[in-house]
Amino acid sequence: MEPKAKQEGDIEKIDKFTGYQLPNKFKIVGLVVFIASILSIITSLKLYMLDIKYHELFERIALSVSVIGLLIISISREKIEDELIGKIRMQSYNYAVIVTVLIYLILPFIHFSIVSIFSSMPKIEGSKGVSVLGVLLMSQIFTFRKLKKAYNEE
Repeated sequence: MEPKAKQEGDIEKIDKFTGYQLPNKFKIVGLVVFIASILSIITSLKLYMLDIKYHELFERIALSVSVIGLLIISISREKIEDELIGKIRMQSYNYAVIVTVLIYLILPFIHFSIVSIFSSMPKIEGSKGVSVLGVLLMSQIFTFRKLKKAYNEE
């Protein structure tokens, strides 16, 4: 059994990391970053039409920046942050992860079904990032177990 101080230290580390939030004004920053990246994606499509050499790199950077913008919005505080808002935030993350995993796992089969209607040799594509979902779920399980053990032994 771990010493009590070590367990409390683990709880504090996880609370510090998971409880981190940006100030409310960063919601606007995140929105501006997101809109700018969407406009960049549209520009990237124009570059594709013009057959510019690095349009794929430009598009990938724009997609990554759009996700960063959404992350900034997601981790920004509300104007009034209380326990109810914290609970709602946690539930929304929970539902978002579950829905994302399900959609990500089902989408290749939907794509295959549609392609098989129009093609004589369909092949299944997609789910190239399943390992990312695996890491996400493994980190959630690991964190849950560690916190559960620490809180039960207090």
